[in-house]
Amino acid sequence: MTLAQRHFVMLRRMASLDPAPCFMGGYAEDALLAGSVTRPHGDFDWLLPRSELELRQAQAERLGFSGFDTWGEAAPGVPFYLFTQTGDLKLEIGIADEEDGALWVKIHRLFFQIGDQEPPAGYRVRMPDDTFDHPPVDIDDVTIRVASPLALYRLRVSIASQGSFGELSDRQRESSRLLREKLLADRSESELAPQLEPT
Repeated sequence: MTLAQRHFVMLRRMASLDPAPCFMGGYAEDALLAGSVTRPHGDFDWLLPRSELELRQAQAERLGFSGFDTWGEAAPGVPFYLFTQTGDLKLEIGIADEEDGALWVKIHRLFFQIGDQEPPAGYRVRMPDDTFDHPPVDIDDVTIRVASPLALYRLRVSIASQGSFGELSDRQRESSRLLREKLLADRSESELAPQLEPT
């Protein structure tokens, strides 16, 4: 099988997990905006509350993923961004924390460099209340759970405003524009603006 075919087989396996994980990133955007896979994807991206971390790691291991690397911390020794792979299939896991009556992605430290600099950190991004409540959507003939359009948009623009993952690519900018125009046109500017606080 080609890499794209192996990706789709794994996507189907992930979607069949019980309970199913919540996708963010490219597959979530393709599902929401096009209902089909529009391009090759480099990885799978899950977003989850910290209460699900043990469950999701166990599910990933059953799919063949193991050896989770921490690429970002929410606090010293507390991961918010994990990476794992099996062969040439890659999985990135983002972890959100319930804190102060809201849901946050907390970026205390990142373990990679942008150029020769450590990326900006020391802040938290407030996620919308509907982050994990969006109805399942179809991508080709597979039904997946996805983070809400507002969650996808707000997380990207908030982190991009700090430069923690470098400059947005043209593709990321276009996806954000389409999310805003097609799915978030009824949202206020304050809802769409970066939602972050220093920590």
